[in-house]
Amino acid sequence: MSASANECIVGIVRAGEAFVALANRALSGYQLSPAARQALAVLDGAGEPLSPTEIARRLIVTTASVTSLLDTLERRGLVERRPDPADRRRLLVAITPPAQAMVRQYVPEVVALQGAVMSGIGEEDRQQLIAVLTRIREAIAAASP
Repeated sequence: MSASANECIVGIVRAGEAFVALANRALSGYQLSPAARQALAVLDGAGEPLSPTEIARRLIVTTASVTSLLDTLERRGLVERRPDPADRRRLLVAITPPAQAMVRQYVPEVVALQGAVMSGIGEEDRQQLIAVLTRIREAIAAASP
């Protein structure tokens, strides 16, 4: 492997980790894990209750990890599990109004943080970065067994 290939991958990973750490510090007052914030944002964005399997698919995690996360969110009154009207054997997960209010407060904060981080990078460079990252994701997908 070339040194530049290694440096690129390490740089991508470190930049992602640094942004997540920055966002976690900025949003610490919400007392939600990153996974909880993402799950609530998925539910709010869906506009309707979702199955735990669909939440897991959208978060790109296992259903087992979503189950534990939903247990925690339900205990805090942020989501409700309801029977699926189309199939009473299944459950759907709905976001509660207090959680909706929270999501609608922290999502704009994340968007503002993204804007601040990217403010020194011009639009042309951003578009080039998007294209390069797309090619990297495609190469990763092609290399996956």
